[in-house]
Amino acid sequence: MGKRGQKQGIHSQVTRKKIFRIFLIQAAIAVFISGGLLLIDIVTAYSALLGAALYLVPNLYFANRALKSKPDQSPNTALVELYASEIWKMGISIVGFAAVFILVEPVSPFSLFVTFILMHISGWIAQMNLNNRFLKL
Repeated sequence: MGKRGQKQGIHSQVTRKKIFRIFLIQAAIAVFISGGLLLIDIVTAYSALLGAALYLVPNLYFANRALKSKPDQSPNTALVELYASEIWKMGISIVGFAAVFILVEPVSPFSLFVTFILMHISGWIAQMNLNNRFLKL
């Protein structure tokens, strides 16, 4: 069990590094998009940045909680942790969207949602590129 547990911990650490590299790429994309939109309008620019944050913050929480290296964790416990992390992620997203629409004025909903969706798409693309088993050559 010791060696098997160590391999699970190592695999989790490698996965964590890949996932956090994707988040770093997405943060750079968000800053680039927001910087470009700053040339158009400041409201559009910070709305785009908020859209990216509304994607990144809950997903960072999920990844941090779900991918913690626990070598002695049973598969059932890991699955429970995964579900709990996903529920918390959804809750953080809901609270985040509510807070933005209640507390931030003015806000550009189009810019916010388009950037939020672009973050999702960039995450899918980055995961497929970093994980070679999805690529068919």
